[in-house]
Amino acid sequence: MKTEVFHISHLNVLIVKQLNIAALSLCLCIAACSTIMAKDDPAAILIKQADSRSKLLNYMKVEAEMSITVNETTNGANCIMQMAGRDSLVMEISGPFGISVARLFSSSQFFLFHDILQGRAIQGKPTRETLSEVTFLPLSFDDYASLFRAEPPGNIASFSLVETYSDSVNLLFKRTIDATATEFLLCNKFDGTIKEYQRKNKEGIIELSMVYDQYSTVNGIAMPTIVSLNSPLRGVSVTITAQNISLNGAIPPVMRFPLPNSITPLRMD
Repeated sequence: MKTEVFHISHLNVLIVKQLNIAALSLCLCIAACSTIMAKDDPAAILIKQADSRSKLLNYMKVEAEMSITVNETTNGANCIMQMAGRDSLVMEISGPFGISVARLFSSSQFFLFHDILQGRAIQGKPTRETLSEVTFLPLSFDDYASLFRAEPPGNIASFSLVETYSDSVNLLFKRTIDATATEFLLCNKFDGTIKEYQRKNKEGIIELSMVYDQYSTVNGIAMPTIVSLNSPLRGVSVTITAQNISLNGAIPPVMRFPLPNSITPLRMD
């Protein structure tokens, strides 16, 4: 009778093959579990929407009508806003007959506000405190860059789901910025678009509310055509109704506007 001889080298080959199969199965299992967890994670759709917008939205230009209420007095205006990524923005506001009344340029490090009616200009660092002194809205440059692109401000991952909130269409997230304020985000649970942003101070009083309405798809990107801002503590509310939105066109080589030679800007830090 012939005796089969099993060599150790053959055993090693079989062990390696079995380990490879086990490793592959484990990887597939982890991938499948990750996919399931991603689908079950309520924040996943919000993060995906924001990440997609951040990558796709390089330049935007919005021509809009504005209704501005300050201390119960309402005026109409027109606005042209241009934003190059999240790097810089320029806004020009005009009144009746197309007469320019104010202009704002800002980057992450510098802002310039030109009050055309009063013939003055102010410049400084674009913090929430300094910009709110000239625009009456408690928004920093980072707030403008995020919220007017309909993106969550700051680190999205730091927002947590408010599980006590129950709605068949929307999800509510919150984030405590510091000891002075808490932010809330209401977003559509199916596509991740923001429906409302709200910031409350430590007393629970609303400092700023922004409501996004009537989304329209432009170049494959969902953009709100109506944005309503309300700052109750400052007695200011603004409704912006877009008449034309263009995305990802040619970025102007220069965003900052020149000042008349007769004006020396005041410094605000």
